[in-house]
Amino acid sequence: MRSSTVGELVYIPSDTNLTKYSDGQPKKVLCLKKPEYLLVREEQENKLGVYFQGDVWYVEKRKVYNV
Repeated sequence: MRSSTVGELVYIPSDTNLTKYSDGQPKKVLCLKKPEYLLVREEQENKLGVYFQGDVWYVEKRKVYNV
């Protein structure tokens, strides 16, 4: 995957884990049952923050495809 920037859509395949953090600690992990196209809200070194179900969730960059 090439680098994504804030505001771009990315494709995340099914069976990919999304993690929600609170105070820097993982609080929830969700495994996608179907593929999703999500908006990038934040980019970190190895993960992307994507907008999903009204919150920012994080996914490993290597599991994301640019649209």
